[in-house]
Amino acid sequence: MKKVFATLLVGMLAVFSFAAFEVTGGYVNTSLVATDVTGVTDVTMQGISVGANYLYDGLGVEGGALLVGGSFDYYFEQEFVDDTLGATNLTQMSVGVNAGYRQSLNAFLPDLPFGMYVQGLFNYSMGLGDAKVVASSLGFGGGAGANFAVQNLNMNVGADVLFEKPTLAEDYNEVYKSEFQLRPKFKIYAGVQF
Repeated sequence: MKKVFATLLVGMLAVFSFAAFEVTGGYVNTSLVATDVTGVTDVTMQGISVGANYLYDGLGVEGGALLVGGSFDYYFEQEFVDDTLGATNLTQMSVGVNAGYRQSLNAFLPDLPFGMYVQGLFNYSMGLGDAKVVASSLGFGGGAGANFAVQNLNMNVGADVLFEKPTLAEDYNEVYKSEFQLRPKFKIYAGVQF
């Protein structure tokens, strides 16, 4: 048993020695496209997002890292129309998981004055609470960002763009479209990496 525990401990330390964590917060914007129902218009949802990511850079690729993380999005109160054409004001909350790949541009452009990166992402989000419009969504996309030191903190700022396919709650699936959105979801964030 001690050998098993020691092996697991050594394995975990080996993984975490190649890892970094980041915590982010920022602004999020997405939209729902209305169907052809008379009197119903597209809805733009704005809110705040907080998240955390685990970056594993032991892939053997210079400047490359596997990204796995999650986020919580809170969208401010907005008017929606349900299938009975009744209007109601709702806030939307969702929790999501994401996975992707981040590549530092400094590996190719070492003279940059600060760190820069690009990344590709897959995301799955699930709506929270009983009163929700979007039950879940699946998205893919990418983003770019920069990292730099402030005092003794490793800071980063960036933006992600995701094309999503929402699955709507039962009361809204005749009014809004459950298909890939041409208007992407985007996030602008700042964070700390350690």
